[in-house]
Amino acid sequence: MKESYHICFTSHDEVMFRDEEDHGVFVNLLALRVFAEQTELLADAEMSTHAHLNIFSSDPMHFASNLRLSYTRYFNRKYNRAGRLGQKYTFLLKVLGHVHQMVLDNYILRNGLHHGAAPTAFGYKYCSVRDMFVEDIGLQTEKPATWTRSEMASILPRHAEFPDEYQMNESGIFVRRSFMELRRAEQYYGSPRNFLFQMNRLTDESWQKEQLEDRTVKPITLADIELGDEKSIAQMLKNETGRYYTRARLQDLDVCRLIDNDILQTTKTVYQLTDSEKQRIGRQLFNEFHIPEHQIRRCLVL
Repeated sequence: MKESYHICFTSHDEVMFRDEEDHGVFVNLLALRVFAEQTELLADAEMSTHAHLNIFSSDPMHFASNLRLSYTRYFNRKYNRAGRLGQKYTFLLKVLGHVHQMVLDNYILRNGLHHGAAPTAFGYKYCSVRDMFVEDIGLQTEKPATWTRSEMASILPRHAEFPDEYQMNESGIFVRRSFMELRRAEQYYGSPRNFLFQMNRLTDESWQKEQLEDRTVKPITLADIELGDEKSIAQMLKNETGRYYTRARLQDLDVCRLIDNDILQTTKTVYQLTDSEKQRIGRQLFNEFHIPEHQIRRCLVL
């Protein structure tokens, strides 16, 4: 019997996605895993150091471990890295109740906003928020390209299996609407108007009150989903207003691009650099680009 779960992979000490290709490969592997294990995916969001998923599955940990393993293999091969990627344990939360489900998806779809990566939920691209109610609220849905099945297979891991209804965009990434259960996700919101309201409302006591009225589970909060300390949660709540976002601030993807494409004048990856080489690059990032130390450490794996 399939039940609803929230899954989160975390990597506190290093980024999980260094460029656009990494994000695309993760989506493709996610789509393949959904088909292989007959799992329903309702919402997803991939940040530099973690990924959130809402799935309906009969064996969520098996799904999570296989997805994580396949992505780790790709990441290690690309960057000449070895070992587990991210924290040892996968966060798993069982979801019960209609309101509980909607609140969970709210947190997932607003992840880019909470982490200051976008001024609104819709401003963050590595997420399924832009695929919800696209026809009703006037969003431009991602258009599939005219790939043949053999062309699609050539992009994917060897012997990958996928159904005929899966479609890819021009970049060779599976279009979310072809493999996700977005219609089911939309049903929890009831209407496009309520969806827009949920994406733009501020977190307050009414969120918990609405969950209590559902009488099924203990209310979930942002702290339950993000597992951060009080200071980081407080900043996420501030970010909800959109007032603290600035385009001038470099995101982890931007910093990794600086390191991998502009600063490194070698075929080495950050995982092949010596400590002294990393320290030199770190000083350059700090002095020339004013990158915060914690971000430098994360992107240089210091």
